[in-house]
Amino acid sequence: MKNLKIYLTNFFYFLIVLIYMGNFNNVVANSDKETENIDIDRSAEKPRMVFEEQKYDFGKIYTGNDVKHKFKFKNTGSGELIISNVKSSCGCTAALITKNKLLKNEEGEVEIRFNPGRFVGKVTKSIVVISNDQENPNYKLIISGEVVEEVSVNPKRINFGIIRKGDTCTKILEVKTIPEFKIEIKKVESPNTYISIIDDKVNGNDSYRYKITFSKYDYIGKFSGIIFVYTSSDKQERIDIPFSGEIIGDITFYPEIVSFGNIKRNQDVKKTLIVNFVNKGVRIEKIEINPSIMHCKVSELEKNSKQIDIMLDKDIEIGKITGNLKIYTNSMVQPIIDIPIRGEVKG
Repeated sequence: MKNLKIYLTNFFYFLIVLIYMGNFNNVVANSDKETENIDIDRSAEKPRMVFEEQKYDFGKIYTGNDVKHKFKFKNTGSGELIISNVKSSCGCTAALITKNKLLKNEEGEVEIRFNPGRFVGKVTKSIVVISNDQENPNYKLIISGEVVEEVSVNPKRINFGIIRKGDTCTKILEVKTIPEFKIEIKKVESPNTYISIIDDKVNGNDSYRYKITFSKYDYIGKFSGIIFVYTSSDKQERIDIPFSGEIIGDITFYPEIVSFGNIKRNQDVKKTLIVNFVNKGVRIEKIEINPSIMHCKVSELEKNSKQIDIMLDKDIEIGKITGNLKIYTNSMVQPIIDIPIRGEVKG
């Protein structure tokens, strides 16, 4: 009898535990379902950035005029839209001019400014708006237009090329204006004394032609400068035209400076200088090299060219190398050519 009571008591305890565990599992299951539903709801809250337009054409843009346009957009999604960055290509700037976090149905604007600078003709630029819009995180906006110059010059850069010392060289500069604007070319000048400018009249009020002559330059080597065109245009009051070229004598050589760079002591090293004779009647009469820790060897390269190999003594001391190579010739233009030599000997 006693055992029966114990058995019944244990049985009832067991039933109570089963009932409790069943309720607990239901609670856990319901809790999991609620969490899952919350996650589903949250995932459904996606932002969506929609622009009123993706492309904008400015039409004609005159040089000197900055233009701007505002692209309007709206968050049509249910989640918060976050604009993290706005990137623009060369020639234009872009900025978000409204707040960078927008709730559902809120609107924003991206302002694009374009400076034509040196662009001429048709141009197309892109702007990328970066956001947390999962469908289009990098939205591309496009602006376009045609850059028109009220005053145009040809060429935009004058290259005189290579000129023998004592010679002259003339290039033609053409300037054109838009007839309906009635723009006047006030003057064309250069601060460089070796440039002369002559007005070469052309029929028509919108076309101008100038002879640009280079002369009386006393130096051998490369030269550069600038020509100014002054106009009555309020957008292009002054146009700068750079020019460049090179004056050569009876002899040309390369490199202009001999550099050994950094070398180790006792290192066998050689540098080469190429000398070309523009005037075939010119010859080398003597070569000097300083200091005495260097020596050179001259050999025929071609009919009108020579090769000069410059070498260092192996017992040269550690330190900087500072010297020069002097070439004496029978040229009246270049009787002495002085070429610097540089380097450094390491231990």
